[in-house]
Amino acid sequence: MTTATAHNSALPSRTPGKASSLWSTMAGGLFLASATLQLIASLQRWVVYSAGWTRTDSLIEDHRFDYFYPSDPWENVGVAAQLFGAGMILLALGVLALANTPRLRVGRSTQVVPLVVALAFGITGVHAVVSGLAGIPSPAQYLPVQIALSLIQSVGLLFLGLRWLPASWSATVSCLFLLGSTLPGYLVATFVIAPALAGYQSYDTTPWTETIVAATTALAGIGLLLAVGVNKLVPARTR
Repeated sequence: MTTATAHNSALPSRTPGKASSLWSTMAGGLFLASATLQLIASLQRWVVYSAGWTRTDSLIEDHRFDYFYPSDPWENVGVAAQLFGAGMILLALGVLALANTPRLRVGRSTQVVPLVVALAFGITGVHAVVSGLAGIPSPAQYLPVQIALSLIQSVGLLFLGLRWLPASWSATVSCLFLLGSTLPGYLVATFVIAPALAGYQSYDTTPWTETIVAATTALAGIGLLLAVGVNKLVPARTR
């Protein structure tokens, strides 16, 4: 009787661990899928279109071809906006998946804030997709809307990163990397990281800016997947 009771009491401790691994793996996969779409979009601009650029009225570095958040004046480069937008939607789903990790669902704030953050990323993604399909920026193009969405994303990710400590360092690190997909992260990529990689500061958008944003999303996914792998290799502590 004692043995059976001890065995049954051990079951709940293992189940949350498996569920946590499942949700973390799902979130990591969604972040990597998002990064892949973002990378393809950036290569379309900085490799495919840049190599065959023949226009004399502007350069590919002109801000009118930025698809991070389309706004007038704007022109889509191939299907870059649609790819990036789809990537942002996957990123939003990744945030929701990560928030469903059992050990992170502590308190109402850790259930509500992820929904708001995911919604902000989702709106950003839908705006890019709709703008790309229509060929003109959607009604959400205006700067106040972008700033509001970016504030929600940035503050929300910082809050979640701190709130999820020390339950999951990998979740916190992922939140920090996901800041690269917000407006502040994009500006850092534009004015700091991209010029360092390209070797010069462009008059407008420095090449590889969006590629750097994609890389930060990829790192968020890789960190989660590595953490899941390590947790599986390291024996669980006896309770």
